[in-house]
Amino acid sequence: MKIKVSDIENSESKIQTIVFSEIIPEINNEIPVNAKLTVSLLGSLVKLEGTITAVQNLTCDICLKEFTKDISLNVKEFYEKDSLNPLNSNDFEIKENSFFEDLNGSDEIDITNFIYQCIILSMPNKIVCDINCNGNEKLNEYIKKDFSDPRLEIFKNIKIEKE
Repeated sequence: MKIKVSDIENSESKIQTIVFSEIIPEINNEIPVNAKLTVSLLGSLVKLEGTITAVQNLTCDICLKEFTKDISLNVKEFYEKDSLNPLNSNDFEIKENSFFEDLNGSDEIDITNFIYQCIILSMPNKIVCDINCNGNEKLNEYIKKDFSDPRLEIFKNIKIEKE
C-alpha cells in the first residue's frame, strides 16, 4: 500500500488517517497485520504516527518449537519531502534533528514497507518461546556436555613452586 504526499498536501486539514489490514508474507504471517496511522504534513516534513498490531509465527532458537507472538507497536516516523542534502555532496554534517527518511522528491510513501520494517526491527536478536526454555531433548543429545579438551589434561598435573 502506497500513499501520495500530494493527496495530503491537497487536503484541507493536511492530515490523513490510514487503516491498514493486510497479510505481509515476508514476516511469515497468516493473519493480517493491522495498523491505524495518521499522516500529517508539517511544512516540508511528513509525520507518520500510529499503532501496529500483529500476530507473528516464530520458531524458538533454542528448542525449534513453533509459537506465535503478539506484537503491538507505537510508531512515529518523519519523512523529508525535499532532499536533506541540497548540495548533493557526499559529505555533510548530521545534526540532532536530522534523522528523517529522505523521500528525495518522491511523491509516495510505501506503508507496507514501513510496517514491515517496524515489525522486523522490534524483534529480539534471539527468539525464544519461553524465558525458561531448556531446549529440545532430541537436540540436547547432540550437544556436547563435556567441554574439556583431552590434549590439555597434562596441565592439570603441573605443580608450580613459589620462591
